[in-house]
Amino acid sequence: MIEKYGFVYIWFDRKHKRYYIGSHWGHENDGYICSSRWMRKAYKRRPEDFKRKTISKVFTNRKELLLEEHRWLSMIKDNELKTRYYNMTKHLNGHWSAEDNVKSISEKISIKTKEAMNTPETREKYLEGLAKRDNKSSDPVVREKRSKSMKGKNVGKITVKFATGKGKAFHVTKDDPRLLSGEVIHVTQGLKRGPHSEERKDHLRKTSHFHEINSIKKKCDHCEFIGLAPHLSRYHNDKCKKKPITLTCVG
Repeated sequence: MIEKYGFVYIWFDRKHKRYYIGSHWGHENDGYICSSRWMRKAYKRRPEDFKRKTISKVFTNRKELLLEEHRWLSMIKDNELKTRYYNMTKHLNGHWSAEDNVKSISEKISIKTKEAMNTPETREKYLEGLAKRDNKSSDPVVREKRSKSMKGKNVGKITVKFATGKGKAFHVTKDDPRLLSGEVIHVTQGLKRGPHSEERKDHLRKTSHFHEINSIKKKCDHCEFIGLAPHLSRYHNDKCKKKPITLTCVG
């Protein structure tokens, strides 16, 4: 069996004269396309317009492959991202081999923070700042202040999350390049919603603010019919067929 290796490739879209640079650890003929959803969608619609070329090979490890890919990505000008290239960014964040580095940095920060908090002076300053901070969400004054500061900021925006599932939800505009490329998706996309269970339906019926109104039965003002308020308002009372007709004499 042939051992896996890494290679950096470049795709060319002849229709839009657009490129994409990426890397892959595997084999050149294993069917891998790319990690860009934007480019994959275009490739799926018209594969005959795309041609790939291997521009570098790495046989050591994935970390070296990532560095080699970044060397090629750094040659792209900033104004060519999302225009002449399908690539959205040039940095390494979020890549499969960047996790170890991020983890080591977070561990270092954690160790330094714990060491600092063991110092009485630092601990005292931290508690003083914490006491002055407006972080009591139950305080009406704080809630009012936050409400005013956030009012109108997200008008016309939609709530999204990263397609990878990492990170928290945030707001973007409908024409945001990350949304168009598939880097971020609607926060509810991919969620499976099955039918409510009987227990859940019963809970909704009992907690609904219409429950008290719609469960009271009353008698029609003009006939012997007894029913719920919605039925009475639609077919009875003032609309009842047995309602006496009042004739008005003119002159």
